[in-house]
Amino acid sequence: MGANEAAENGLNEIIQHVFVLMLENRSFDHLFALSGIPGITAATTENTNTYNGSAYSFGGGAPSQLPSDPGHEFTDVVEQLCGQGVQLQKGQPYPKIDNSGFVANYATTRTEGAPPQIGDAGDVMRGVDARTQCPALYQLATEFVLCDAWHSSLPGPTWPNRYFLHSASSAGLDHSPTSAEMCEWEGLNGLVFPKGSIFDSLRKGNCDYRLYQDHLGDPRGRIPQVASIKGISFFDVHDLEHFEADLAADYPARYTFIEPSYGDVANNTYENGSSQHPMDGLAGGDKLVARVYSAIRNSPLWDKSLFVILYDEHGGFYDSAKPGPATPPNDGASATLNTNGFRFDVLGVRVPAIVVSPWVARGQVDHTQYDHSSVPATLQRLFGLQPLTDRDKHANDLLHLIAQTHTCRTDCPQGVAT
Repeated sequence: MGANEAAENGLNEIIQHVFVLMLENRSFDHLFALSGIPGITAATTENTNTYNGSAYSFGGGAPSQLPSDPGHEFTDVVEQLCGQGVQLQKGQPYPKIDNSGFVANYATTRTEGAPPQIGDAGDVMRGVDARTQCPALYQLATEFVLCDAWHSSLPGPTWPNRYFLHSASSAGLDHSPTSAEMCEWEGLNGLVFPKGSIFDSLRKGNCDYRLYQDHLGDPRGRIPQVASIKGISFFDVHDLEHFEADLAADYPARYTFIEPSYGDVANNTYENGSSQHPMDGLAGGDKLVARVYSAIRNSPLWDKSLFVILYDEHGGFYDSAKPGPATPPNDGASATLNTNGFRFDVLGVRVPAIVVSPWVARGQVDHTQYDHSSVPATLQRLFGLQPLTDRDKHANDLLHLIAQTHTCRTDCPQGVAT
């Protein structure tokens, strides 16, 4: 939907505040394939991986915490999607995708630490019971819209995927940055995007925005990744403790982005956070989801709000949907940060996404293909801003979910269980 069409339909009056909470490292099938939600495209026991002569079927019984971190660096995801031992050759197209290498990669990779015990290699093929293990997410998925075709923006790790949410580009980055790069971008210069970020666009369009991070839990997890972007400072990111009170006042922000606590990142355990990192579990993040929803739901802004819950990437967990082609950003990014020769022409693994608003239908499953650049695309078309890159220019937005109803629901829960 274009900006003119959004204005003609009055959507910019209906939705005046967009909120996004991005968690991390879970695939769609891992969280929702076993949810029992009707109409979703999801894995079954027919979906298998073979490793070392044994077949591993998708099924239940996912542990609450994994003892070791499944690989999700760029090279890991090539193997997960394309098969054991497969690599991308620079200058060549992305290899054929068949989603066959998840178990083999988890059993052998060392990019995220030591591999698991051999008996645990199949854990990446296991899904959770969303109803009991993440009840807030489950309830919101059934009360509002669950998207079952939302993909991460590239087949790779957290940082570049989060950048696509903010800039419809990763400035060419296709891997996790080095510690030196993180320190430079977070503390000194900030990563520069050739066409800027959505925050630059909002400023130019005289649209206010706010940034928050959950500061509960381990203080070593209070490292907002958004502060690594040129023009955003660590001091621009507010403590979520003030979120509810801020919403109750005269809240000016058209766009609000919220980050979780990442737990103990110093010791690579990620424990006592709220990001839902596989080594930390689901409970902290589920409580964060409930907390943010309750604050928005019981604020004066609720009737004019759109709240999107996302995951940056799949974290090495199996998903049965094959990622399709993607539009490269074509933003003139330097090849300096592109270590794998990736063309940004393939989507990443499918991730969970829930769209919450009193203006969306109850219990809908949306099969529209999205990636993280659908968020800036939605903001641009809603608030009359220009696209940043070719990726968001051609991305599907969320406005059709509002346009379908044009009715404000009165049956939305005041809060959700955790």
